[in-house]
Amino acid sequence: MQLLFKQLLKFKNDRVFLIYFLIFFQAHFLFSQTFFPADNAFLINHEAKQFSGFYPIQSNFFRPVFYPTDSSIFEISIKNEFYLNDNAPNQENMDVRYFSKGFNVFNSMQIMYNSEWATLFIEPYFISNKHYSINKIERKGAFSVLNDNSLSVFNSSKVNKIRNFIAFIHYKGIGIGINNGNKWWGPGIHNSLQMSNNTYPINTKVMGTMKEIRIGKLGIYGTHSFAKLDNYKDFRAKYLTSLNMKISYYGSTIFSLGVSRNFLTGGIKIDGYQWNENDANKIVFENFLTSNLIRNEYTIGGHDAWDQTLSGYISAIFPTRKIKTYAEIGFNDNRMYFADLISQPDHSMATIIGIRDYGAGKNKKILWGFEWTNLMITYSSRHRIAGPGTWYNKDIYNYSSYLGRRWAAHSGTDSDDWYVYMGYYNKNFIILPAINYERHGIVSHRPAEIKIEGRLDIKYFYKKIWFGIYYEKQFEAFLGFPDFYYVDNSNKAIDSSRGRLANTRYTNTLIFSLSKNIQINLK
Repeated sequence: MQLLFKQLLKFKNDRVFLIYFLIFFQAHFLFSQTFFPADNAFLINHEAKQFSGFYPIQSNFFRPVFYPTDSSIFEISIKNEFYLNDNAPNQENMDVRYFSKGFNVFNSMQIMYNSEWATLFIEPYFISNKHYSINKIERKGAFSVLNDNSLSVFNSSKVNKIRNFIAFIHYKGIGIGINNGNKWWGPGIHNSLQMSNNTYPINTKVMGTMKEIRIGKLGIYGTHSFAKLDNYKDFRAKYLTSLNMKISYYGSTIFSLGVSRNFLTGGIKIDGYQWNENDANKIVFENFLTSNLIRNEYTIGGHDAWDQTLSGYISAIFPTRKIKTYAEIGFNDNRMYFADLISQPDHSMATIIGIRDYGAGKNKKILWGFEWTNLMITYSSRHRIAGPGTWYNKDIYNYSSYLGRRWAAHSGTDSDDWYVYMGYYNKNFIILPAINYERHGIVSHRPAEIKIEGRLDIKYFYKKIWFGIYYEKQFEAFLGFPDFYYVDNSNKAIDSSRGRLANTRYTNTLIFSLSKNIQINLK
């Protein structure tokens, strides 16, 4: 922590620092119910308001969500955030706002128009930073795109400086448009197996529902998404295609079931077949069993070169108790027959389970929860698939990463991630301490990398402004998977570590923020 303030003092005579320090103390927009963003920094506050009756209670599986209005609403704001970091850029789920060692200021202007027929949202941004060099950790394969990688590509002039660009034409909640912004698919607050805001926004064409469509006690949601990941026009072109669906039942307990099917395709030359954009668009509707794909021209014996991930979601919400329980179960490999699924159900399986409780304690103001993500290589997968793991392991698709960062679960291949938090909240104040324990290469390496984070998130509402302070202290060990053993003259393996933690690293991160709600109804 002392290093953070020493860095701050180094900038005290810098005119750029003074300018941005002043700019920082401007208000930025906090979205109202016309728009529910994908950024998980908003999730706790939003769900607390849902349980308090300010907003309708929903599963919140797929975000962002727009709520078309009868009248036209125009919103504009300036957003400023102030960061201090004394080591590696290892934050999670912060889209373009990844910062390495040094002092950083993030500025953006958010403009949104929302009406019964159309929605437009744009957020250009600018980052001012003072970065220092850090020791780079060398890893191979699927572990090469973990979150502590270099940020040079994010700060490159070749990257479009738009954090969000979303444009939809719609009628009664159903529409078509473009989403080049943050996305989150799944019930989790810390991880998603399919899509998180852990990387730069991916430009995506979307058609379907913009919000949940209510029919009596049922709620229905469904979208088809398509993204081209590069500029090639021949067989080298790569695509990300997704199908998301959800159905909810609204009784005394609210039950929701959802599914997300994603395909990474292209980039490979297939003898006798030219894979194209039309093929990629419709592949999410193909059969689930390999035995039914044998006649497809782009397969060999029903097997293709693509990377498919499939997740099922379930949540149960108890409104009177203010509790939400949830789970995500995912697979990333087709099964030959249904009997294959029955005989080896754990093959290529990954899971996320969690609970969020907004009404604990005597005064019902204690907030707590936990989430466990399990992406470890399963027993049956070790005997069926070569390589470091079954999830995010195809090098042709950069291990499911975009601009060097994975768009789904940030812990990555062969990992697990525990997230536990407990705090206090009311309408004007939130204090939320948390502990995060993450491991990489659990089955494929000895020892696995470990990362332990202690966090403190404080938000205070005063005179219609939310003030925020976030502090995180991070400890890591066994970085780069060091080799602990050597062989002596007797061919006996000797543990050279002698019980010590090797390749350790400490990082402190401090973030100041403030926000204010502004909205103009154009009638």
